[in-house]
Formats: sequence, C-alpha cells, structure tokens
Amino acid sequence: MAGEKDQPYRKETWAEAAQRLRKEDLGDPAIVICILGGMKFQNADSESLVEAAAKSLSASLGDDVRFVTGGMLGVQEKFAKCCGDGSKVYNLLPIGESSGFGIGADIHAGADLEERKGIFGQLGDIYITVEGGPGVAQEARAGHERGAAVIPFKRTGGASGGMFHFPEAALEKPRFSTDEQWELLGKKDASVEESAEALAAITIACVTHRQRQPSFWELIDELIGVDRATLTKALGAVLTILILISGGLIYREISRERYELALLHGGFLLLVFGLIGSVAWVVSEASRLEDEKRNGPSENSAAQKKAN
Repeated sequence: MAGEKDQPYRKETWAEAAQRLRKEDLGDPAIVICILGGMKFQNADSESLVEAAAKSLSASLGDDVRFVTGGMLGVQEKFAKCCGDGSKVYNLLPIGESSGFGIGADIHAGADLEERKGIFGQLGDIYITVEGGPGVAQEARAGHERGAAVIPFKRTGGASGGMFHFPEAALEKPRFSTDEQWELLGKKDASVEESAEALAAITIACVTHRQRQPSFWELIDELIGVDRATLTKALGAVLTILILISGGLIYREISRERYELALLHGGFLLLVFGLIGSVAWVVSEASRLEDEKRNGPSENSAAQKKAN
C-alpha cells in the first residue's frame, strides 16, 4: 500500500509527478480544478446538480483552466460528459487504464489507484466535491493541507457534508464567497439551478483570486528550488550561528577589557537581530499574501483598498 504523500512514484514524488502532469499533459494551465465524488449517486438531486454546475463552469471559465477527474464512474463521469465539448477535461488514471468516458483526454500517472489518488491530491488548485466516501475525504484533505481550495457541495451529503474526516476548515465559508452563495451549497430545499449557480460563482471567484501574480515563495521556488520549510530552517540555523559567534566575541573582548571591540561586535549583533526581524516580517507577509490568494482578501485588507 502507498505511504505518505511524498513517497516516491518511480523516481519522483507525488508532488513532482503532479507538476510534470501540469506541464507536459495539461499544457501548464493557470488553474487546475479537480472533481471529486462518489461512483454512484446517492442523493436524488446530485446528478442534476453536477450537470448544471459542469455546464455553467465550462461556459464561464476560459482556456487557461483545466478540469481533471479521476476517470471514475458516477460524479466524475457525469461532470466530464456535461463539461462543454470536453476540450478542457482530462481524466487522470493509473498507467495502462482507460476511463471509457468517450470525452476528454485520458492522462496517466501512478502504478495503481492508491498512487493515482496521491498524485491527484497534489495536482489541483481547486477541488470541487460532490457526495463521496472516505476516498473523497482523503483526497480533499491532501489538497487542503497543501493550500488548495476545497469547495464542497454540502447539500449532497457524504464526505461533502462533513463525513469521513473531511477537512473541517473546508466546510467554513471562504472569503471569496458571499454568505448567500455558501448557504446555497448546503440548502437542500433550494432549486438545482440556484445551488449550481452558487457553486459556479464561488469557483469563478476563487479562480480570479488565484490568477493573480505568483507569491513570494513561488518566486523563490522558481529561482532556487527550495521549499519554504527548508529555507526557513536554513536561515534560522545561519542566524543562530551568527548570534553565537557574536556573543562569544563580545564576551572575549569584555574579558580582555577591550570595550571598543566589544561595542563593535555588539553593533554586529544588533544588525543580526535586525535581520531576524526582517526575515520574520517577510515570512509573515508572504504567508498573508498566500492566504489572500487562497481565500480572497481579508475584511481589513478589503476595507483598506476601499479607503484608498
């Protein structure tokens, strides 16, 4: 059985496989929207909801967006067959398998279903979920944990309704959605058209926020290929060494009563502390910008923009 999400698939991790798919198979799109759902419709309205949402999203989003399914029956097949002419639809399957949908392009990664699920969880910028069981909840968690947006069609129940350890934070209204739109995703007595339009509007708003300029950390990754955690740890280690060296030099000069040199080393130590403060501010600001990219601007940020 496959292990954690960074377990190698052949000579690449699941994240690396997902990046390769984006560039080589999907044409390096701005946004990838992954569709998650059960293999058999359980809710009476779910099939109609998927059909209406697929048609609306296909008509509303441009050619820089790709829709990716896992090539499964039920929700994913229905979405693929209702998503326009299928030119923006891709079905990710384990190597050697076929979706049989007759629409969209089949792409392949992973030796088996578990590996394919792992890669799928690393692929999308946005995950739309309809119904679903533990597998849907697992893939939604994987996407959510790495910062992807997860939009659950809550009224359809199952994982999308919060079962099977579905990520709790994904059930809360994101900033890019209005209260009314988010309520319609879970309101069972709303019409199919109203709920589908709300899902489409939320997704489109999310796409708009994510199509802004790349974040600070994405630019760093392009330049040096080091992830945030590794870079932060490396900077922390370097700064700690500098503090220890400075402290040792200050102590040595004071013990020798060379106070001018001690003050010189003290000035250097102050510069190191200033650098630490600058790094902390950059990390905090980068995290805030990435959060806004994922969820939309905060209320304070929006108020400031209006004031300006």
